Amino acid sequence: MRVLYNAGIRLLGAGIFLLGKCNAKIKRRWQMQQTWAQTLPTCPVDLWMHCASLGEFDQGLPLLWDYRKANPRATILVSFFSPSGFAHYHKRKHCADFVCVFPLDTRRNARIFLDKTQPKLVLFVKYEFWLNMLFCIKERKIPLYSVASIFRKSQPMFQPWGKIFRKGLQSFSHFFVQNDMSLRLLAQIGIHEVTVVGDPRYDHVLRQKQSVEEEENPDKHMLILQGICEGHPTLILGSSWAEEERLLRTCMESLSGWKVILAPHQVEETHLASIHSLFGESCIRYSDLENHTQQQVIVIDCIGLLHQIYALGSVAFVGGGFSGKLHNILEPAVYGLPVLFGPKYDKFPEAEAFITAGIGFPIKDADSLLDRIQHCFTHQENLHKKTKQFIESQQGATEKIMVGMASKLSRSDFPSN
Repeated sequence: MRVLYNAGIRLLGAGIFLLGKCNAKIKRRWQMQQTWAQTLPTCPVDLWMHCASLGEFDQGLPLLWDYRKANPRATILVSFFSPSGFAHYHKRKHCADFVCVFPLDTRRNARIFLDKTQPKLVLFVKYEFWLNMLFCIKERKIPLYSVASIFRKSQPMFQPWGKIFRKGLQSFSHFFVQNDMSLRLLAQIGIHEVTVVGDPRYDHVLRQKQSVEEEENPDKHMLILQGICEGHPTLILGSSWAEEERLLRTCMESLSGWKVILAPHQVEETHLASIHSLFGESCIRYSDLENHTQQQVIVIDCIGLLHQIYALGSVAFVGGGFSGKLHNILEPAVYGLPVLFGPKYDKFPEAEAFITAGIGFPIKDADSLLDRIQHCFTHQENLHKKTKQFIESQQGATEKIMVGMASKLSRSDFPSN
């Protein structure tokens, strides 16, 4: 089975090369793949945390900050597989000393990576399970923890043919999982070093909100935007894809009196131009707000502001739910905004939790979108209170993970301060 896995990794590398010829994002991954060793630190590190992309980085950030607080002289390394994670991590407030590219998962690359970084402690966030790296970490007896992990019955390790993946999971010292289902699935394959802690992203968004509220010098465009939204119900379409944008356009005539802030998932000029074509003269870009007159739609043409912009909203419509790649619904909810999203949310337990709590609402078409917007606005005060209470009730995963790791690690696994 390991032979097949390694063959699959080689095919993955070939696929990245071939698809990179016609896809800009995949091309960036290919370019990263050629130079990953040059991004490694030149000294050993105390903690290495691996993330697929920015979403996983957000889950791990509270852990990094708490680790840094407890170990101020520690050296911290973060790796990304995704080009977007590596390109945009700096837009988060973080405490990493080094950030590098995670290599294609061959045995040779795993050995080179660990020879150079020599981590004392390793965290893999959510669902990253690269087998050659896991086996190499275990061979070197490095403490390895899976944090904020979540499992589904459809994953390879739970299939009859998934023995190699089950063996890979045995490399972990302990799993800190998000829900009871993950605990039960792991127990079915004989893995019992598991603790249910919840999702550290709740801690992250609460800390992020506090940081925004303490900001003393907001951007001048943000001040203009605050003035535009003041006194108006405001819909925020966050991390939008084309499907959400088209649905919103269909509803615009019924949203008279509303302001709409549209923050697209991609801010390339071609996508921004398509948004302008869709909404016409009723929209203006964030970077051009000095010239705002009566435009209803403000298009955010830069990255890194959305978590602040949600504070201006009445209702949030979060993108990705029509493609099965739902974006972060916790960011608007921390400000008390009820959240709307598309129908493909089954891989996102937070969406299920929001629906159960009555603060998240799936939509399937323009009619259901408009109906839910109106419902949320009518019950705004109650939903605002309920949403904030729910978010606050979910905090604490970070502390549980830090306490759990501390109880299992020896003193030699920590840096000397």
